[in-house]
Amino acid sequence: MTPRVATVLSARPWEAALVAAARESAAVRLVLRAFQPDDVARQRADIDVVVAGAETSWVTPAQVAAWRRSGLRVVGVHPAGDEPARSLLEAGGAHEILADDAPPDAVLQLIRFLQPGVPSAAGDEAGKVVAVTGGRGAPGRTEVALALAYLWARRHPTLLVDLDVAAPALAVRLGRPPRPDLTDAADRVRASGQLAADSIHRVGDLAVVVGSHRPGESQLRTTLAEDVVEAAAADYDVVVIDLGPAGGDDRLLKRADHAVLVCDASAVGLVRAARAAAEWAGPPPALVLNRVRRREKAEVIAAARQWTGLEPVAAIPDAPRVREAAGAARRPARPLLRALARLGVPT
Repeated sequence: MTPRVATVLSARPWEAALVAAARESAAVRLVLRAFQPDDVARQRADIDVVVAGAETSWVTPAQVAAWRRSGLRVVGVHPAGDEPARSLLEAGGAHEILADDAPPDAVLQLIRFLQPGVPSAAGDEAGKVVAVTGGRGAPGRTEVALALAYLWARRHPTLLVDLDVAAPALAVRLGRPPRPDLTDAADRVRASGQLAADSIHRVGDLAVVVGSHRPGESQLRTTLAEDVVEAAAADYDVVVIDLGPAGGDDRLLKRADHAVLVCDASAVGLVRAARAAAEWAGPPPALVLNRVRRREKAEVIAAARQWTGLEPVAAIPDAPRVREAAGAARRPARPLLRALARLGVPT
């Protein structure tokens, strides 16, 4: 069978030379020149081999490992003489690693002899990623994300990751120190392709990666944050990510297996949730209404249906115990856990 090849676009000359050679050869079939990870994911069924250069920022050990788990064969290319770049490709487990001065015909010959891959056992059993988001303001995303992760951790290995770059709150909410944080976790994943134990906080059965408060790192939730999520999915059954107010084109929201949209049970909250639902680009969301007054519950549920087009799956009561637990760094309050218990463990 003729190998179907995707290259990762590069400004270095090796990639253009390889593409030209592939188009002139019958040895391989070029199906994609990928600009970002989503491009490969969308055409995964049509690809056998990915050829990627270590000079591309998102070609990290975690990304290489994720390709391997999905059954893709990976050829890594590094600048000639750049041993650190070669080491990154080795850490991710690239099947073949070449310097970028290798002749294109030699690279094509190597691709031809790579054995077809199959999804690994780790890939088959990769954990489910659940994204928790909501409209602007403070609808209660962090508290809902924490409560869901707390519930699921009772039965399955679960990791909660704070990816709210505007207002990371998990460290304060749980009374944990600010380090290690998301940046530390990303640094370790980038170096080894794996999520290191020393970048994780333990809260009973739950594992947590707290957000980064360091100056100048508000854009961390890009490739490095995606690598943390991919590495976490290889180690945990469930990965809950608190995205903050994610936009419709958010890559992590699109990547998630499941999503939860948190809506404050107020007029402003409903409008903001409706706007988020209108721009939605991820998996179909489970709508959670927060701070619902008992006497207004039926009215709020009906309004949520009308404004968002979604059927609410949980209505969290506006209970003092919920607020008190959050303010005192205690475990999520029982009214909150009871309301969310109907959201079963993701499968």
